[in-house]
Amino acid sequence: MKRQTWVKTPLWLTIALLICCLVSAWLAVHGFYFSLFVALCLTAFVAYTIYRYILRSARAMAQFIWAVRYSEFLSSPTSNLNATQPLPEELLTEMQDALEHYRNNLQKKESKLQYFQALANHIDMAILVYTPDGQMEWVNDAAKRLIHIDCPHTINDLVDFHPDLPAKLHTLKAGDLSVWQIKQEEETVQFALSGMEFVIQGRKLLIAGMKNIHSALDNRETEAWQKLIRVLTHEIMNSITPIISLTELLAKHADSLEGDEETKMEIRQMLQTIGRRGNGLVRFMNSYREVSHLPHPLLKLYNAGELLKGVVQLMQNDTDDLHLSLPNVPLRLIADKEQIEQVLINLIRNARENEATQITLSAGITPGNHLFLRVTDNGTGIDPEVQERIFIPFFTTKPTGSGIGLTISRQIMHQHHGSITVQSKVGEGSTFTLLFPIV
Repeated sequence: MKRQTWVKTPLWLTIALLICCLVSAWLAVHGFYFSLFVALCLTAFVAYTIYRYILRSARAMAQFIWAVRYSEFLSSPTSNLNATQPLPEELLTEMQDALEHYRNNLQKKESKLQYFQALANHIDMAILVYTPDGQMEWVNDAAKRLIHIDCPHTINDLVDFHPDLPAKLHTLKAGDLSVWQIKQEEETVQFALSGMEFVIQGRKLLIAGMKNIHSALDNRETEAWQKLIRVLTHEIMNSITPIISLTELLAKHADSLEGDEETKMEIRQMLQTIGRRGNGLVRFMNSYREVSHLPHPLLKLYNAGELLKGVVQLMQNDTDDLHLSLPNVPLRLIADKEQIEQVLINLIRNARENEATQITLSAGITPGNHLFLRVTDNGTGIDPEVQERIFIPFFTTKPTGSGIGLTISRQIMHQHHGSITVQSKVGEGSTFTLLFPIV
């Protein structure tokens, strides 16, 4: 209906022009020259009016197309309704409705784009979008935190993160999955690299997803050890308890046995040895129960510097071997103070047992945006082969060690959603780093 209304103006102008032309021709044939002059003037006026109407329509259409192309709705033809000799209001209303519909659709698509970008930036998986020739199209915030590059232009810019990663991304195919390990300044990162591809507007794009699975692997490994320890302790305790009970019972009846006193003495000594070794085994297994039955941490907010100062005051000895290195900015962490102190005390004792004369406790923020507490010593160091096994339950290099100190420390850090890592060189010392989520 609106269109039928605004098309009346050009229709009436066309009819008027046609009538003027016919009248002018009739007057010319019959010799009414004065009337012919008037008719020609009227014809010229109508023609000029049609020309102006077409010119205004062309300008309005050009403005409309410009507004749509550049999404500049304030410069649309509908924004100048008070101009002289405007187009029909119905036509402007139609154009205004079209622009409003286009603007609403554009806003919806923009909102969806912002939503999906925010969603992609919120997840903890690093996402890289790039072309087959290696030009980087987009990276999310998790990728920037992982590779420590804000705006990589090509995948070759990732060579500092891992020298083999650009070549891998060039050959990455949809459905590929591989596990990579990166040793960074403060932590070791293990991530799963997966790929997919899609085509948008005729352009082929590749997507590489990198998921940090280091903590997940550690948690699975810890859970496996806990299950194994629970099974072992249960079976050993069920077997050794009756033996101890029978040994104690036999020891009580040893005097009533037949034979000389020397034989009875030997029997009593053998029973005492069995009982003593059995009780020692029970105490040994009870110590390992601590690994699988750690209490849940009571998390509170603490100042990292104050926590380290308390440990130094508690563990300082006459040699004055403990030192602090704290940043100028106060750092906060959410932790169970007693459990973290237990970890730090255990690391200090290990350092002293490894002949360390200088032990430094420090705190800071890693490039991966984690808070760390660190224990550095100048002791004998740890052999590379031993480093891979020191957190395994039952493993120890000390003649009188139980092999659960570092295992419990690792479990405590897992319960704090963190991790513990070690870097060491034989003859130079060791550095143990506790990583915590940032507050």
